[in-house]
Amino acid sequence: MGERSDDGLEVILAEVRKTKETAERMANGESPKAGADDVRVLAGMIHQVAEQVERLVVLVGGGPPKASGHSEPVT
Repeated sequence: MGERSDDGLEVILAEVRKTKETAERMANGESPKAGADDVRVLAGMIHQVAEQVERLVVLVGGGPPKASGHSEPVT
């Protein structure tokens, strides 16, 4: 892997670790911010993880991910 990809991976890993730590705190009953809506925070975290996965696919696969064909949110 080139230096640029390694840097990108380190950035993504740092974001993943932060998201994981926040999820662990929430699982233990701590709210990330006073008065925050936990459901909205969780939805934001899921969105962030999805973006991180997409960026990983680009770094590892060398191109943008193919469309999944899903147009509706998965419930």
